Amino acid sequence: MEKNILSEKHEMIRVNQHTICNMQDEIVAEHPLKVYYNSNYVFSLSCSPAHIEELVVGALFHRSFISSASEIQTFTLSEDGHNAYVVCIAPISTTDTAPTKDNVQLTATLVYDLMAQNLSASELFQNTGGVHCVSLFLTNVPLISMEDLARHNAVDKVIGYALLHGLPLAASTLIVSGRLSADMLEKAVKAQIPIVLSKSAPTSLAVSLAQRHHMTLVGFIRGTRMNLYTNPQRIDYTN
Repeated sequence: MEKNILSEKHEMIRVNQHTICNMQDEIVAEHPLKVYYNSNYVFSLSCSPAHIEELVVGALFHRSFISSASEIQTFTLSEDGHNAYVVCIAPISTTDTAPTKDNVQLTATLVYDLMAQNLSASELFQNTGGVHCVSLFLTNVPLISMEDLARHNAVDKVIGYALLHGLPLAASTLIVSGRLSADMLEKAVKAQIPIVLSKSAPTSLAVSLAQRHHMTLVGFIRGTRMNLYTNPQRIDYTN
């Protein structure tokens, strides 16, 4: 078995009708992680072992343990990478999320291009098919793309990256390739991200949540077509 940080190569037997081959397959690595907040164990994650700090920051933000990265005094990862210790200066925040207010606008051409970039951003997905890739777009910033076993983790990673680098989430666009469920949308609502794009379908609760929080939800972005489900005014679909 050959191993690197993100994947492992395993011997396997491939059967294709009457053809049988002994060969190697590249399999994505699964990494258990425990998170400690101010010395207290708070939750566990199963993740891809890259961008762990971004993942933890995004997950703490979504769970309202922090409201900004500035509250973090120290972030320490154990030598084996399985325990993350975060020391913060602020107590748990319980402030309700206000509706998003912004002036973000995208052309249809940019929507299609962002989806195409997201779908080709992960070499690990191309090699294993075992991860989800999520991207965050801001004007004048290179596209931020993160991958993980779970699409929820990948969302936390790009949000965590934005928090750590002081990027304005309320001026960003979230791009995902998978289904848009309410629990995915809740992360965007928490971060006040105004536009969410997906190659796939939304659920009814996701559409209701996007409508309630004045978010633009776009699904089934494939080639040069898309479905605009909520608040289409942010998308200039004539260009």
